Amino acid sequence: MVYKFGPNEQCLRRCRAIVPVILQAAEKVTAQGVRVPSEHQNVVYPLMGWWQFTNRTARALVSLYDQGYTVEAAPLMRNLIGHAYAMNWLADSGEPAVVALAEYWRAHKRKLARNVNETWNLPEPVDAPSSEPLVFANDESEQIHKTLMGELENFDNMVKAYGTADVYPVYRHQSAYSHTTGATADAFLIMDEGKLKFTTEPKGGEADITSEWLWIPVALLQAAAAISPLLVGNPMKSTIDKAMRDLGLPNTLLNLQRARPLL
Repeated sequence: MVYKFGPNEQCLRRCRAIVPVILQAAEKVTAQGVRVPSEHQNVVYPLMGWWQFTNRTARALVSLYDQGYTVEAAPLMRNLIGHAYAMNWLADSGEPAVVALAEYWRAHKRKLARNVNETWNLPEPVDAPSSEPLVFANDESEQIHKTLMGELENFDNMVKAYGTADVYPVYRHQSAYSHTTGATADAFLIMDEGKLKFTTEPKGGEADITSEWLWIPVALLQAAAAISPLLVGNPMKSTIDKAMRDLGLPNTLLNLQRARPLL
């Protein structure tokens, strides 16, 4: 039976039921050990780490929601959406994206080391990764690297590259609860007959996470669909296909293709 996907009670029940099914299938795959074709190994290494991160983040979200936490879990939802989408980006872009990711991480560690060395009085300075520029085979390779770095550094660039600019407002909404903005204060403030009052729990309660519950299985399916075809036997395929049918989701949500070429 196919359900109409959207903010309705029937779909919410299906989402709640399907999330643990996806997570259990992923756990079974990793517990049995995975085999990776040699041509995919460099891409699968970071993908596998991100896959574990997205799955554990989803588990944490479910746990927090079940305990009554809503806006407090928003930073995790932001992470889930961003990482699942980036897994598609990494799988689609291949080894040039692996190089960009490694360079982005090195730059972060260099900045952190500089911050620590400038502000902490340590006996020995913190070592930083080399800052020598990368060497590219040709101008095209360098341009591809710059484009990928721009997408990795800015999620808005990434989603626009895949023709899904409408994803960014969702991410940005979650970002408002991930930083020190008025959103995190307003969630606990109520204006009642001209008097400002506060509440010990966020306004809205369960209704405020309806959309989030819909996003959890979508993100998990995007993440699984990014890595599974790169593993021997495509071990998550049957779980993905069934979940997509049960939720009434279009296949266009998975394995997104670029709308804006790298060159």
